[in-house]
Amino acid sequence: MDSTFVRYAPSLLICSICKDYFTDPVTINCGHSFCTPCLCLLWEDAQHPTRCPVCRAVSPRMDFKSIISAEGQARAKKESVAKKLPRSARQVCWIHQALKNIFCPTDKSLLCLQCSHSPGHTTHIHCPVSQVAEHCREKLLMQMKSIWKNRQRNQRNINKEYNLLRVWQGFVNLRMVMIKAEYPKVYQYLHKEKQKHLESLAIEGKIIFHRLRRNVARMLQMGKLLKRIYEELKEMCLKADVHLLQDLGDIMKRSQLVQAHLPQPVDPQLSEWTITGMSERLNNFRVYITFDDKIRNYRVPLFEDLRRLQCCPDHQDLPHSPASSQYKPSWAAQTFTCGKYYWEVDVGNSQNWIIGLCRESWTKRHDMLLNSEGIFLLLCVNVDDHCRLFSASPPLRHYIPRPQGLVGVFLDYEFGIVSFVNVAKSSLICNFLSCSFSFPLRPFICYGPK
Repeated sequence: MDSTFVRYAPSLLICSICKDYFTDPVTINCGHSFCTPCLCLLWEDAQHPTRCPVCRAVSPRMDFKSIISAEGQARAKKESVAKKLPRSARQVCWIHQALKNIFCPTDKSLLCLQCSHSPGHTTHIHCPVSQVAEHCREKLLMQMKSIWKNRQRNQRNINKEYNLLRVWQGFVNLRMVMIKAEYPKVYQYLHKEKQKHLESLAIEGKIIFHRLRRNVARMLQMGKLLKRIYEELKEMCLKADVHLLQDLGDIMKRSQLVQAHLPQPVDPQLSEWTITGMSERLNNFRVYITFDDKIRNYRVPLFEDLRRLQCCPDHQDLPHSPASSQYKPSWAAQTFTCGKYYWEVDVGNSQNWIIGLCRESWTKRHDMLLNSEGIFLLLCVNVDDHCRLFSASPPLRHYIPRPQGLVGVFLDYEFGIVSFVNVAKSSLICNFLSCSFSFPLRPFICYGPK
């Protein structure tokens, strides 16, 4: 904005951060007012608690997307200030010595009333400059809101990728330990297959790790770009009408183009590998599980506990009902206190299910959670239209394809092993190693909503 205008404008209309006329003003708890974009940028990296830039009073952090523009309340004051400006500070037609207050969209020029009736403009549609400029500023504010929302989403995605980077190599190493533990159970001639499997797993793990690092770099770069465009949009809002109308198109196109190419988080998955002879070996311990209708336990908060763990900030207000009738838990009639056993469970195409074994005492309790002791479970849950596999306890996500159809469960009580296998692929899903069982174990199945 022109320094002349700022000099004539009341101090109530000036933002103390940018020292310019308010853009989308907002008043915080202490009573001081600022441009919403200025406050958002200032508080973006501020430590808690956030404070007023003027009086340093503590004030709640602003959420850009919840702010409604108050520009209209200040528009009348701005126009009254404009009328007090000296004539030299306003756009004047040098031919007719009249104010240029009409805009021609056809050739993007400012005209006085007489020029608008000249032969070169009589066929054009004209609009008042203030009306066109105000419409452009509204479009800019909407674009700024969109930019800020996408920048916040990009930052959340960066945090997710950083969290995944911290655990990824550990997961790959744990996966290799699981695979190594499975192969000694099959014949000696499978040594070469084991080596090939482990080498491929290590290579695939490194490839995905580098993908994650590249994606984080792209997101960080996108965060800087979004901030730069956001600041350019704010500067555009403060430009004089003539410059605003002439330069608007380029910044709007760049803003929309950048937002259309927002990088998305990586959803990594390791390949499934068939382990030769595993199905044949497990079938030597085949048992058929029946279920006890007398054990009634319809409160299973595991699904809701897992969803709360996985939900992103955008969905933290989703209702949770631990006692939902959509969940159908079942307990087997059999309990195991020794020996080796293998059985299969048909999960079909369901995207929400739990299978495994639990300590016998859990049949009489209603508070089983992901960190509960004495549970050895494989869980599949649908979160935000993405199926994810977990084992518990403790809760651990497995970055492999979701099994469909039959899932096998193997128990070796004496050696403290519980394994889950994808029957169709004859591949390992996960296993619990080096457990210590000194209590009866009962198979458990729970189906959630389709």
